[in-house]
Amino acid sequence: MNIVAIYAEDYPWDIRIEKLLVGFQNAGHTTHLVCRNLALRPEYESVGNIHCKRVPAPRLPRAFATFFSTPAFFNPLWAIAIRRCIRDARPELVVVRDLPLAPLAIRLADSAGIAVIVDMAENHPALWREVCASDPIPLRSRILKNPTLARRMERSVARRADGFFVVVEEMRDHLLTLGVPPERVAIVSNTPETTLFDAPDALTPPDTFPSLSPHHVDLIYVGNVTRRRGLHQVLAAMAELQESDPVPRLHVVGDGDYLSRLRSLAAELKLAGRVFFHGRLEFARVPAVIARCHVGVIPHLKTEHTDTTVPNKLFDCMACAKPVLVSNAAPLERIVTAEDCGRVFRDGDIAGIANQIRALLDPELRRRLGANGRSAVERRYNWGRDMATALAAVMRFTREPRSTR
Repeated sequence: MNIVAIYAEDYPWDIRIEKLLVGFQNAGHTTHLVCRNLALRPEYESVGNIHCKRVPAPRLPRAFATFFSTPAFFNPLWAIAIRRCIRDARPELVVVRDLPLAPLAIRLADSAGIAVIVDMAENHPALWREVCASDPIPLRSRILKNPTLARRMERSVARRADGFFVVVEEMRDHLLTLGVPPERVAIVSNTPETTLFDAPDALTPPDTFPSLSPHHVDLIYVGNVTRRRGLHQVLAAMAELQESDPVPRLHVVGDGDYLSRLRSLAAELKLAGRVFFHGRLEFARVPAVIARCHVGVIPHLKTEHTDTTVPNKLFDCMACAKPVLVSNAAPLERIVTAEDCGRVFRDGDIAGIANQIRALLDPELRRRLGANGRSAVERRYNWGRDMATALAAVMRFTREPRSTR
């Protein structure tokens, strides 16, 4: 069939969008993608075999262009772009990523008699509440990321969409509380393509990575750097491990609005030579940097948002046979405990983080936990399995006439 996907940001690049659309193509479907265009790329372009139809971006200073091309159900620029794509592609299915554009996608698909799947990769009402609480300009968030509006949108979308993809069981359970029948929800998680992690040691890490040393155990965090990611807790714990042997070191791969604060905190805690900030790296180099280290760290603060999602980096570390140190956000704790592939600490417990790092200084424990994680990926947490689930759900969600929805 022809499938139109809708993604609220620029493409390239997003790992989940790419894996889904390439998976659809490998199954014989044709894919079209409506996406944002802050980078002012061509309005129509093929990226690989994905036919991109970008929302026209006003040629204004970036702040104004960002505002006028905001991905929202009431934005006429998005309505025009999606309507044109549906008209030209004549799809049998629309897949819309996340909540902000879902009401618009459903309305336009309804008018064309097309099924709609909402890919709930994030719990937006919970995420936006956190954003509003931390935004230095509260009015901005209340206008563009209003959690009360998001709750209303979520209830409406729960009634009207043909099906949902979610990344974790906890988000499925959340949708069930909104009245979504369980047969309309498919768990398509943020799992890796194992071939990318089969020989990570063959790849070259960035020059900024120090040489491996028997006197150090290297921890790694990969992802956006915001306060909600909890890295300040890890730095505080490392300050209690100055006399450890071997000495733990932390590598932060990524950037964000909290990076400067983390740099200052590392200096305040006298962690020079033990914390390294490498900036953002392209995804192709992620397996190499994980393979270069000993332990993956995912210290996300425990919130409603982190209790209903799961990050790619958990499974990336497991695929590299690295043990993980995670907070007690519900999906992280559940998976790591069930698979015995790492250690869990209670959010906010600095002494607990330090104790778990001390335990992970043991090379035999790291080897056993890492092997368990790799085994779990090969058995269950891999993209081949999740893509098969997505394809089966597509056929199931589109099989019934929309009049019976």
